[in-house]
Amino acid sequence: MIYTADEMANTHGILLRRCQQVALALFTEEATKFDFSPTQYSALSFIHNEPGIQQNALGERIALDRSSVTKCVEGLERRGLIRREVDKKDKRARRLFVTPKGKAMLENVSEAATRARQRIKQALGDAGFASFLESLKAFSGILRDEKRSQSETDRS
Repeated sequence: MIYTADEMANTHGILLRRCQQVALALFTEEATKFDFSPTQYSALSFIHNEPGIQQNALGERIALDRSSVTKCVEGLERRGLIRREVDKKDKRARRLFVTPKGKAMLENVSEAATRARQRIKQALGDAGFASFLESLKAFSGILRDEKRSQSETDRS
């Protein structure tokens, strides 16, 4: 079956991509004076909330491949927002910590992120926003759930 142009414009892939573009634009507008991306914000937040998180675990948390998380972490480190330490138990791994400068930046950017979130919430309404988040969570778990199901089938 070949989709019409109208059907194509309303496929889940195109709509998800457009949602990502909107979320990025709103965040960028709110955080423009900090020169900070949503990815950097996510990384800095996780590093703050999980002091000593390993760099590879951070990549899993924020859904970045190894080279992308490395670039992100290097950028945060260059700006003096985080510090990396060699893991004493695994010399190949790096543990990440927020610096005082990073904590101050996180507080400022968190306010910008909250404003961006409020703009989305205002557009969708409280119930619509809650439903939207639940749908995104369910959608993002599809592959994980399929892998779990396949793993359970393989063991039987």
